[in-house]
Amino acid sequence: MYLIGKTDQIEDIIPAFKKYLNYMSRYYDIRNIKAWQEKAVKNLGQDVITEDCQVYVLKKNDDIAGFAVVNRHLRFNPSGRAIAEFYIQKGLEGKGYGRKLAEYVFSRFEGCWEVAVTAHNNPAQIFWKKVISSYTSGDYSEKSNTSINDHGFLFNRKTA
Repeated sequence: MYLIGKTDQIEDIIPAFKKYLNYMSRYYDIRNIKAWQEKAVKNLGQDVITEDCQVYVLKKNDDIAGFAVVNRHLRFNPSGRAIAEFYIQKGLEGKGYGRKLAEYVFSRFEGCWEVAVTAHNNPAQIFWKKVISSYTSGDYSEKSNTSINDHGFLFNRKTA
């Protein structure tokens, strides 16, 4: 059984967030991973306190199985919301949990959305293309920005 909900308890996701950062470090040239992690954790905490930032968790049997961070730090859209960070625990990939979490988060807010993925993260690009294409019935666009090495998926969620 799984449950998805919003949390204000950032400390609950810190262990999963550090695993996510370890995974993401393969896509960047990081000299000191511990310092990078500490800064990222501090920034996440500050963002949730001071900005329009929400954290959603996916729990499986009361354990954090994944999370999504939503904010307004946009790379491709002039306004809207972005999936800033997204992670599903190792061993749970490919079982539909990521799709359920993404669709739950998208359904919380109408308007423009973007998901930016580092250009080298092919598994994430494949995942987001599949999820967003299905969620929007193909009504989305893709953009690339080589100067920041990102690939973006953009769509507009309208209410029925």
